[in-house]
Amino acid sequence: MRKLGIALLLLLTMPLTVVADDADAYWGAMLGKTDYDDPSVELSLLSFTGRLGYEFGKFLSVEGRVMFSGAESKAGVVDDLKIDYLGNVSAKLNIPFGEAKRVNLYGVVGYSSYKISYNSFGTDTYFTDDGASYGVGIDFFADNLNGINIEWLRYADSTVNGVDYTLDSFAIGYVRRF
Repeated sequence: MRKLGIALLLLLTMPLTVVADDADAYWGAMLGKTDYDDPSVELSLLSFTGRLGYEFGKFLSVEGRVMFSGAESKAGVVDDLKIDYLGNVSAKLNIPFGEAKRVNLYGVVGYSSYKISYNSFGTDTYFTDDGASYGVGIDFFADNLNGINIEWLRYADSTVNGVDYTLDSFAIGYVRRF
């Protein structure tokens, strides 16, 4: 009976060891252009994104991101609109090419929370919001550790105070596995 229990325990934990052998933690930094669009304002913000993730095998990763942006203005409408912070948690679905995982197409689906501040007609104001986010990208690794990535993400497609807006980012960055 004891041997049967040990064999059953080994059988149940074997998939975890297969995933662990192929797992990689990674971090990255990206510089991008983040577009804020609503019916009266279209602004492109210079943004910086940091990310930290963990690959559970070849096809699935979990990732956290933090983004900040510079300020941009539109004369007569809004001054100094910027992303004070954006936090994101996502599942990343990977399609690796080759055994070495040097080229990796991916899709991202997650949840974002953010604060956007601006000055409108002399009054400083802000809003916070959250919601679903999604996007696509590709990683190119020069070796098994160092790579670059290019991606597009829609962090927001929402309505605040009766105004529909979107928040899209196109970024290029560095990624490192460890």
